[in-house]
Amino acid sequence: MMVAFNLKGILTVALIGVGFIAAEMESYNPDREIAIVRRFIPSVNLINADKDAAVETGMSLFSGDTLITDDSGYALVIFMDRSIAKVLPNSQLIVRGEIDRNQNANTRLDLSRGGVFLDVTPRGQNEFEVLTTTTVASVKGTRFGARSNGFYWVDEGEVEVMALQSGQLVMLRNGMFAQADESGTDLVTGQLSSDELEQLNAEYDILDQDLIERRMILRFRDANGQVIEENIDYYEQENN
Repeated sequence: MMVAFNLKGILTVALIGVGFIAAEMESYNPDREIAIVRRFIPSVNLINADKDAAVETGMSLFSGDTLITDDSGYALVIFMDRSIAKVLPNSQLIVRGEIDRNQNANTRLDLSRGGVFLDVTPRGQNEFEVLTTTTVASVKGTRFGARSNGFYWVDEGEVEVMALQSGQLVMLRNGMFAQADESGTDLVTGQLSSDELEQLNAEYDILDQDLIERRMILRFRDANGQVIEENIDYYEQENN
């Protein structure tokens, strides 16, 4: 078995780690990286205020960046708090957020087309939201899927979904779903069968194939000379 290292991606993550430690006293900064594109199949585009570009492995995402996948494109995005987003083909989402030097983050995904599956790290008082034209979902830490048509399902944990038009709130737990009507006024909820849940989750499996998760430990000294360790998770492509 041979393992091919994506050195460029690893170095990019390492440099971001340096940036976090180097900031001695810093509040939320909207100009900081909030996520990294760790994998894409076969190509993904990025739009921001400065330029339109094809995504590369290890590319940083900043607040306001728009990620677009075509009819065969998938993307795996890792946020600085290690939350993960898997993006389906024919999707478009705007990444918004801010993060401080302790990696406390407030994050929002504006999902205008397609779907995502999210594995959100427990966040305490910090928010992670998914916004569509009809709904908004708020989570503190869970595994769930979202579609731009206002459909949500929960694999594990809890998700609060609100209909924007009416303010109706529902709480979804393991195996539940919610669907908004076209006006965004009403939310219908229900329980998924194990087969239905497995089928929904399986749409994202391609992003997990032939990948090995690794961890790298970086050590830095702060302004007081204290040694600080930063764990950086990354992925390697496995070749047989």
